[in-house]
Amino acid sequence: MSKCGVLNACFNQEDGLFLIGLIVFCLPFMFHLTMIIELNVSFSDLLMVLMLFWLIAHKQNRDIIAAAMRRYHLMVLYIGFLIYGCIFSMFNYFTNIIIDFPYGVSAILKLSVNFAYVIVFLTLIEKYRDELLAHIFRWWKIAAVIISLLCILSVILYQLGIDTVLTLGGRAQATLNDPNLAALYLIVSMTIIAVSRIRTGRNILLNLPMAIVLLALVLTASRGGILSTILSITSVLLLSVLSARVKEILLFAGLALLFATGFIWLYHSSDVLSFAVERVATIGIEGDGTSYRVFLWNSAIEMWTHNPFIGVGIGQFISYSPEVFGYALSNIPHNTYLSFLTETGIVGFLAFIWFPAFLLTRLVIGLLTSREQHYFYLLIGLIAIAIQAISINIENIRFIWLFLMLAYVLDKKLIQRQMT
Repeated sequence: MSKCGVLNACFNQEDGLFLIGLIVFCLPFMFHLTMIIELNVSFSDLLMVLMLFWLIAHKQNRDIIAAAMRRYHLMVLYIGFLIYGCIFSMFNYFTNIIIDFPYGVSAILKLSVNFAYVIVFLTLIEKYRDELLAHIFRWWKIAAVIISLLCILSVILYQLGIDTVLTLGGRAQATLNDPNLAALYLIVSMTIIAVSRIRTGRNILLNLPMAIVLLALVLTASRGGILSTILSITSVLLLSVLSARVKEILLFAGLALLFATGFIWLYHSSDVLSFAVERVATIGIEGDGTSYRVFLWNSAIEMWTHNPFIGVGIGQFISYSPEVFGYALSNIPHNTYLSFLTETGIVGFLAFIWFPAFLLTRLVIGLLTSREQHYFYLLIGLIAIAIQAISINIENIRFIWLFLMLAYVLDKKLIQRQMT
């Protein structure tokens, strides 16, 4: 029997579902890997290699891949356009005095890895349909609760004088290696948990996993994460008022009241939350991380004006900075939009932004014109991601692309359900 035949024989539907669940579970368990440059990778990447090989090797899966590409063609086009925009920007390498070619190539490879996740998940959703979606939601909730408990436990230990690698100066980060990244994962997870409960018909108010995730989010002391959550909820509530969605507003008000009561009680009964609250309250103070981000943003805009059409080249923000400022910057822009604008110009920026903008428009229309609760929580997650992308780079984060994919798939399913 050939190697492909052995692999096919070893995998059945149960094995495939288990492996995809394990991939979802391992997404937030990350580590640093140095290969010429330092990479922030997930244990899921190791499992994804096996899953990808199985999909390609199994002849029956090839027809399913083709069907998934047709059904979800917009996201496939998005993948192609974005990679093309990044490659196109590399023409500026010939005009730059100093280039970091390995970093530029790795930037495209990292995007390609994220898109491999999307293709694999779209294919398996086409193959297993709602059964796989339920499986993804279940495993994501389990992983989110575990990560949240690690965040809470690590902060408690820090308050007791025990510093672990799961915090950064008292800020919860668990296994995601950065408090802002941990906050982003928890924001997405709250949306996933809410949508999962809607799909199974369970009460969102009685939702202990979401309460645990929300507490962990606060303990990350991530200004961008907490503020983006507040702003996204406010935006969706305003849209709900315009669409007269009284049920969702009352339900969310009850949910917010329960969480606020628990938060106030915990804040006054212990010191666990005091550091996070004080840090968020001091946003914008001169000399803190916020002011340095503003400096990087201004630098990115100035650098973009030198090459507005195709940018300075993908991955070249740091290496190109001496040609503009006379000295080398030591950080990337910490802004996803400005990173694409500066490094890939208008071409790459439009290639990056059109699909999220399309998806946002679809969700807003769904919220305003239908009675589906899914849109309410999907919008909260997507808007929060869009806001937090202003303060950090999210283009190479696995779970962000999977969330976009899930929101796109759910929107298509909701539209089909309304038409039948």
